[in-house]
Amino acid sequence: MRRRPVLTIVIMAALVRLVLLATAWHAPQRLLTPDSYEYAALARTLGEDGVFARGERPEIFRTPGYPLFLLIGTLFGSAGVVTVAIVQIVADVVTVYLTYLLALLVADRRAALWAAGWQAVCVVAVVSSVRILSDAPYTCLLMLALCLLAVHLKTGRWWSLLAAAGVIAAACYVRPVGLAMAAVMGLSLLPRPKRWRRLAAFAGVVVVLLAPWVIRNRIVADYTGFSTFATDSMYYFAVPALTAERKGTDAAAERAWQRRHGASAERNAGLSPGRAAAWRARRARQAIAEHPWAYTRLHLRGCAGVYLPAAPSLLEIAGRTTGQRGTRAVLRREGLAAAVRHYFGGDTVALLLAAPLVALLGLKYAAVAIGAAGRLFARPTGRGRLRLPAEAWLLIGVVLVGTLLPGPFGLPRYRVPLGPILSIAAGCGIAALTRRLRRRTN
Repeated sequence: MRRRPVLTIVIMAALVRLVLLATAWHAPQRLLTPDSYEYAALARTLGEDGVFARGERPEIFRTPGYPLFLLIGTLFGSAGVVTVAIVQIVADVVTVYLTYLLALLVADRRAALWAAGWQAVCVVAVVSSVRILSDAPYTCLLMLALCLLAVHLKTGRWWSLLAAAGVIAAACYVRPVGLAMAAVMGLSLLPRPKRWRRLAAFAGVVVVLLAPWVIRNRIVADYTGFSTFATDSMYYFAVPALTAERKGTDAAAERAWQRRHGASAERNAGLSPGRAAAWRARRARQAIAEHPWAYTRLHLRGCAGVYLPAAPSLLEIAGRTTGQRGTRAVLRREGLAAAVRHYFGGDTVALLLAAPLVALLGLKYAAVAIGAAGRLFARPTGRGRLRLPAEAWLLIGVVLVGTLLPGPFGLPRYRVPLGPILSIAAGCGIAALTRRLRRRTN
């Protein structure tokens, strides 16, 4: 009987995602984004030629995890996109259950049920489960790694520490940003006894599992590193945004110029992929170092975009609206009201459909605020004080790093890996609120 509520939530999560997929069943192109086509192209080179390359140049920006995952779709021909979406739905439903388990480790069962419920109807998670992007598989692996590490922090069991290291290394192959999360997980071990032994074991497993790809990059691309995602994001996104901010020009036009200029300079210099990446990194750091405070303001303002509603993406998949219309540029130039008018273009029905989804997100943020204000992860110290356990600091660190990483072009999809942790905080907030109301009623 105790398992029935969580089973009901898991089934509800699956149904919500399958209903959204059904709206695009005969129009699978609505599940694709520009990044989806890049992943698909890399999957084709892997499946047909056994190499990981973009054209004739080895790929060092993206990693092979998600393109390998997409090979599932090649087995089903024209139904490949929908097949991949179904497998991602399974992964995302598993994430809902992992949210419940992680909440049990840091809070109690009532909060865990609320956390799973929030995650089941989380709009950005529902969207990511059917979009052909790496967010849903990566989030599932990240949550599994966090659950395993939380078990270690509570019990000290070494198997869970080593398993967490293995899983987060696998997550890095799906999205290189997992490297930052691996660093946060390693730092969470420092307050524990035998901290250096634990940290060495965790880091050793991660390094051993990531080393083959670093060696591959060195051999085939003359690049020493796991991925260029950090420096290339600075060069192709942060620097154009900074230039547009200073000159009052269009950021999209600046990005296009940056890509043409960079490609032309690399081609004329005859640089290898690795040396070209080093050249881009130097140029990006130099541009940012010339205007550090302007970039800091731009970066922090962009990070707020991570917490914007994902309702427009859901409506696009359902076929009610269309994306890629420059709405973000309008948002930066003229504000939220102008961006809403630009995006919906007088479609009152679409606006009415989006309103409850935005309201649901607002309620979740309010519940997160209640949870944060109540310090719901805190434990009594015996002196009338409360302290946060290591598991709570781990989750807080993941949210902070995940919020600050995107920079000037923060998008709601970058909130997907943070969603389960926000759901746990919201679940704790609702559980505390209901307990307080019940005590007052009694």
